[in-house]
Amino acid sequence: MSYDVIIGHSFGGAVASCLLPFLPKKKETTIILLNPGLEFTEERSGINLNLFLKETANVKSADVHMAKNPAWSRCDCMLRTLGFFMCNRSAVEVFRQNDPWSFGGLLKQIPPHVKITVLVSDPKFSVGICDLEHIPHDVERLNVRALTGIGHWIQYECPDAIMDAIPLPRAKL
Repeated sequence: MSYDVIIGHSFGGAVASCLLPFLPKKKETTIILLNPGLEFTEERSGINLNLFLKETANVKSADVHMAKNPAWSRCDCMLRTLGFFMCNRSAVEVFRQNDPWSFGGLLKQIPPHVKITVLVSDPKFSVGICDLEHIPHDVERLNVRALTGIGHWIQYECPDAIMDAIPLPRAKL
């Protein structure tokens, strides 16, 4: 199976980064990472663990998510609620098994058939998931863009930034 575009948000950014070696080599693939969780200090890992445990122990209703996140659709809020409701708390082992949490190095060796864009939220409006200093610099096929005034939920707050990162097919003249 091959993909033209793969998008990973937050924890999904680390997951997408781990999959780079397994992408088909005969097809160019665009990866877009939205405020990816690539590098966490021990302190940040503990905060994330506690947030996850809190969210799974006390699942908020879709209405609570809608009030807190007005840019989200009702469906998105329902899926977030359902996801936490269905989550097995033993999934927390993912955090414990990957301590220290360090996936940024995966972006230093991007395969030649892959192009990656990392969209990073404004630290003033985010929860400390992705810091610019944790993203490698001067790496071929890696484009990094900081989004001023945008929080962690880039896909809701600034979907045009995602669309701008997707290469469109060129017409043959």
